[in-house]
Amino acid sequence: MSGIETVKAIVDAEKEAARIVEDATTRAAAIRKKIGSSIQEQRQQMLAEAKKNASTIAERAKEEGRIEADRYEKEYEQNLRELVAKASAKKAATVEKLMAIITQVDK
Repeated sequence: MSGIETVKAIVDAEKEAARIVEDATTRAAAIRKKIGSSIQEQRQQMLAEAKKNASTIAERAKEEGRIEADRYEKEYEQNLRELVAKASAKKAATVEKLMAIITQVDK
């Protein structure tokens, strides 16, 4: 092999090496882009799922709060009815006592 052929072989090898490096760089950039897109998509899916879960939790809490408020209101109404019933039951006896006191004062 002559000197010119050797130089030509070295130049061709360097060109091939440069082409291989360029291909590898292009592939690496494409892989990075694909991975970046995949990560972004996964983040968006996770965020959407988190929002959905938060919405579900908020709706459940709202419903539980409404149920608790209804239960409390029913208990309050029941207690009020019981108090009114007790007051009504004692009304006649109280009126009689007051009448007795008034009639005693008049004597």
